[in-house]
Amino acid sequence: MKIFKNRRGFTLVELIVVLVILAVLASLLIPALTGYIDRAKRDQVVAETRMLHEAVQTAAGEAYASNEWQSDKTISSLMTIASKSGKKVTNPNDTGSYELFQSRYSEIVKLAEVPSLTDGTGSFIAVTDTKGSVHCILYNTGRGLLGAYFRETGEYKVYNEQKNIENYLRVYASYIDSVISTVIGNPAENPWSQQIIDSHLTT
Repeated sequence: MKIFKNRRGFTLVELIVVLVILAVLASLLIPALTGYIDRAKRDQVVAETRMLHEAVQTAAGEAYASNEWQSDKTISSLMTIASKSGKKVTNPNDTGSYELFQSRYSEIVKLAEVPSLTDGTGSFIAVTDTKGSVHCILYNTGRGLLGAYFRETGEYKVYNEQKNIENYLRVYASYIDSVISTVIGNPAENPWSQQIIDSHLTT
């Protein structure tokens, strides 16, 4: 016949102590984990913006080498190299006679291989100079984050606040489906300078 010894369980005080310890650990680990996730998301946007930058530069280089670009001697401004609508449009505010280039949006999306662009949830605006170099890129991920590239500083930047998204849609939404042109001038007056874009997105 087996004799069972009394097995003492945990007291209420011991259970409370364990729960308190777990709560303290959670309060320390959750913010760190959240910060890590946020950094990972931002790093992903920077990586996608780099991929987009390379694709845009390839398309811009091809455009610059084309007869269409080289034969147009009136070009003296920054311009978008692609529009989401895929249409060739004329800048209504331009005083010259030239038409801006046919959208290479779909081509750039294929080259970039960025998932949010491929599935259509994201969009971008890419501005080049007259020599086919990328001046700036604004990339809306469709996930509540904006990626940006600025040639002035060579910086890749991520905007991650709701007001950034709202301001982007308010100020730049009309450019997504249009090819626009703007004269290169003082950075304080150039709407595609980092200074102006920052002020539009953050205020």
